Amino acid sequence: MRLFYYYLAIILPLLFIAFVVPKLGLGSGAFVVGIISYYFYRCFLDFYKLKAQNVVTKNDWPKFIFGGWSFMYFKELYFK
Repeated sequence: MRLFYYYLAIILPLLFIAFVVPKLGLGSGAFVVGIISYYFYRCFLDFYKLKAQNVVTKNDWPKFIFGGWSFMYFKELYFK
C-alpha cells in the first residue's frame, strides 16, 4: 500500500463520520458508533499495512485491538 493511499484510507472515513453522520439526524448514538467503528477500522488498516510490509505476522493481529501496539511501529506506518 502506497503512503498516499494509506493517508486517504485514514482521512476519508473520519471526514465521513465528522460531516455526514451528524447531517443524517440519527443523534449522538450514531456518532459514537461511528467513532468506535473507526477505531476498529484503524486497527485493521494498521495491521494490514504492516503485514504487507512483512513487519508483523498474521498471528499478531489481536495485539492491534489494544492501544499502543500501533505506536511501536510508528515509523513503518507513517513514513515508509
